[in-house]
Amino acid sequence: MNNNLLSWLVFFVLLMTGSAASSESSRIIVELEAPRAYGYSLGDKITLKTHIKTPLFYKLETGFLPNPGPLNDWLKLDSVELLDAQSGFDYALALTYQVFKSVDSATELTIPALPIRFSHTGTSETEHIPAWTFGYSPLLPKSKADAQIQPEPELSAVLISPDQHALRLTLLWTCAAIILLYIVWFYGKIPFLERYSGAFGQACRDLKKLKKLPPSQETSQKAMQCFHRALNQLAGETVFAAQLPEFFNRFPQFKPLQDRTGIFFQASERLFFSSHPDTKTMIAVEKIEELCLLYRKLERSRRWI
Repeated sequence: MNNNLLSWLVFFVLLMTGSAASSESSRIIVELEAPRAYGYSLGDKITLKTHIKTPLFYKLETGFLPNPGPLNDWLKLDSVELLDAQSGFDYALALTYQVFKSVDSATELTIPALPIRFSHTGTSETEHIPAWTFGYSPLLPKSKADAQIQPEPELSAVLISPDQHALRLTLLWTCAAIILLYIVWFYGKIPFLERYSGAFGQACRDLKKLKKLPPSQETSQKAMQCFHRALNQLAGETVFAAQLPEFFNRFPQFKPLQDRTGIFFQASERLFFSSHPDTKTMIAVEKIEELCLLYRKLERSRRWI
């Protein structure tokens, strides 16, 4: 007998729980997310967010949302915005109000409930965004009459001395000029400072002058001498063909040019030391200048000044 009674009690509890869950899922749920409920005064705007959960097949009728405009003699609905719904909800609204109430002392005001409409299975159902009460304060103190309240006097313009700003501007322009001067010098655009631009920088300038001369074996020899002189200056000693591996080990930044340099040394040996005139082939100044420009680029990339 006791077991039967217990079974009936369990069945009754489950039935009531299922009924409550079914009732919960068959109605529209509207939750209000409000800001602080105090500290508002004339002209302030208040934004209330509404989160809505609907039963299956219910759809919010956006064409019947509250229209912006005056709601009463002191409250205006400024805007209505449809937001992305949060997890667990189907819709979200942001309603912004503006308050124009004149009061003599702190009081409470209530934003009225607003209707929203849903459609389902060919019919419509109306739900309401809940009313919301907030604390409201006057702009002017109650202890003083209007005639006794004087506006703050206009403040005169504060004069700012330009001297400090002129000094800063002068320093900035000076720094900019120094940086620009360095860049121009670095790229060899200042003739009277060109002698400080490195061994291959000088070689490139000498080769520019040689390019103006008619092509000849003598011009080729002078151009090749420019290349050898720069390489020797860079190494701090005379560099022969057999010493090239040692040179590139000492200056690994130039290793990308090792093969081309070896070819130039072979051409130089034929140009200067060949006993057969037919093998003393001229080398175009432009080819020597091309190699010197590559050396100059790598030479400059490893130094600041």
